[in-house]
Amino acid sequence: MRKLFGISLVVLVLVLCINIDYANGSTKNIIIVPKDQPTIQAAVNSAVDGDMIIVQAGFYNESVQVVGFTSLTIKAEGQGGLQKSVVVNPTPTGSTNGFYVISDGVTIEGFEICNTNFGIWFEGSNNKFSKNYIHDIASTNVWDDGGVGISLWDMNGGSNSNEITHNIIENIERTGILFAIAWSGGGTGINTGNTLSHNKIKDTPSGAIEVLGAQETSINHNKIADCGDWGIALLSAATDMETSGNSMAHNEINGQGYWAGIVLYGFYGGAVEENVIHHNEVIGVTTPYLNYGGESNLDFKNSWN
Repeated sequence: MRKLFGISLVVLVLVLCINIDYANGSTKNIIIVPKDQPTIQAAVNSAVDGDMIIVQAGFYNESVQVVGFTSLTIKAEGQGGLQKSVVVNPTPTGSTNGFYVISDGVTIEGFEICNTNFGIWFEGSNNKFSKNYIHDIASTNVWDDGGVGISLWDMNGGSNSNEITHNIIENIERTGILFAIAWSGGGTGINTGNTLSHNKIKDTPSGAIEVLGAQETSINHNKIADCGDWGIALLSAATDMETSGNSMAHNEINGQGYWAGIVLYGFYGGAVEENVIHHNEVIGVTTPYLNYGGESNLDFKNSWN
């Protein structure tokens, strides 16, 4: 009798816990592609906030639009090695994005993304993009139109607390990772508190990492090789644009070309100041560090060591 009572009590507690989870909206639906939905886009279209999409091994010829979410996880089932078992390769080759994300709280993890203008293009906050292999990304000869591995291009600022970590990005026509508000003062805000860490980036002729108009960005423990103009650049391009309070530490940069390993560049009256650059390793670069661009960008306003 006591044993039966104990089992009944455990069942009652589990039922109550499940009901509480549903009431709080914390229980996730798991959508498996292609078992439950035939494509990643179909899974996204059927998902609601808090869901998880698991994508099984395969070659997915699609450009995935993720718009209007506050919490969604999209995860590749196989994540071992450089060659991923889940490949997003938009058709036709050179379609705009592998993933196009205008949302908050979206996780994209473990995909191979190739043959597109942008690997991942996004606006929003609290997004996490990790363990992706992004390669062979080309532009259509317009700056706004591609050749970037992962791009945050927010016209108004306010894309905050995103994490770009443990990705491999290579053979990109222009820039590996670009975080920017509108060029030359078109934007009205700032992007704050983003993290770019533990990424491996190589063969990006216009630079590996470029941050334009941002504050409190953490750029650390990235490995960069053969990335053309610069390894990492902090830029500001208008009198009302300030790139400040960012930190850059423990990055390894090997073999840059035209500009320098690490560049701070304020132009058109833009301010690049009060940033901390320390304990980075720059190898095989003629000009390891470059602080460039007028009175708004003097060495004493940034901390180098």
